[in-house]
Amino acid sequence: MDKKIKPNIPAYFYWSATIALIIVFLIVGRSILVPLAWAVLFSFLLVPLVIFLEKHGWKRPLAILTSLILFLIIIGALFYFLGSQVVAISSELPSITGKLSVYINDVKDFVESHLNIIPQGSDLQKILVGQAEKMASFFLKHVTTIGQTLMYVFLMPVFVYFLLYYRELPAKFVRERYRDRENRESVSHVFFKIQKMIEKYLVGVLWLTATTAVMDFIVLISLGVNYALFFAVMIALLNLIPYVGNLIAMIVVVGYALLTSDSLLVPLLTLGLLWVANILQENMVRPWLVGSSTKINAFIVLISVIVGGMVWGVSGMVLFIPIVGVVKIILEEVPTLRPFAVFLSDTGKVTEEEEPEKPDTGNEES
Repeated sequence: MDKKIKPNIPAYFYWSATIALIIVFLIVGRSILVPLAWAVLFSFLLVPLVIFLEKHGWKRPLAILTSLILFLIIIGALFYFLGSQVVAISSELPSITGKLSVYINDVKDFVESHLNIIPQGSDLQKILVGQAEKMASFFLKHVTTIGQTLMYVFLMPVFVYFLLYYRELPAKFVRERYRDRENRESVSHVFFKIQKMIEKYLVGVLWLTATTAVMDFIVLISLGVNYALFFAVMIALLNLIPYVGNLIAMIVVVGYALLTSDSLLVPLLTLGLLWVANILQENMVRPWLVGSSTKINAFIVLISVIVGGMVWGVSGMVLFIPIVGVVKIILEEVPTLRPFAVFLSDTGKVTEEEEPEKPDTGNEES
């Protein structure tokens, strides 16, 4: 009898196909997955307050709604402050554009006198203005992306409510799905590690954001830069995007200082001090507050930011870091996949965390 010969397909083909399908799924389902991912993070942020209210006799729906309203008020106040400051800064545009024209003419004169290049008419000015317009178009494109992301805000409160209301479902699922004690404890341990990682990550991010805002505010206010609080908050928020966000924020702040100051000393000092603050944040504060939670090496963090930006835009640049942290934990618990976890690790080792004797089911989330 003729034996059927099965095609010998390399294992890397299956892995490549799986990764490709996951990326396609993330892109196609971004309209739901992005607000859902944000909702998961926000639910972890709000669950301590919800549990506190429940322990003091509040019904769960009322505790969740109260926590959500307080959270939305804080977020709304933050965006109102940022928006009002942007409107105030836009009133200075005539003087800023006038100063920009002066700098363009200075550059033109420098080129003519030192490089023996005589631009025809205002060609140099047209070139620089054209490049500025391209940069503005690029910025507006990403602002539009942010605006589209903000549209997801209408879905987030709904997702957060149900995630908090049904937060015991993962534990119940594990109990029903895995009847034998060994498998049940193993899966419960994975859920516990993911929960603790996200909690530590959120606390670290909050402290990092606050520390960044305070440090940069002190720098900017000491140099006499206008709207110091606004720019400090902007830098802190953009700093949520590792490597890329802080660079964009520094360009904006230094550019504003250059166009609104009478002396070059102020923008130079602004650049220098913000750069020093950034070095301290990236090499001391971030590894201590945030890096210890996800335990992902810097190269994987950078790749996560790039891929996240390609797949989910600005939201992906922030969300993919904890997502990769979750993936790393899952890989650590599967013996055949553990080498991949080592590849993601910042130490090249797979670390184990001890599970508490009685984990608080009130903190478990979906």
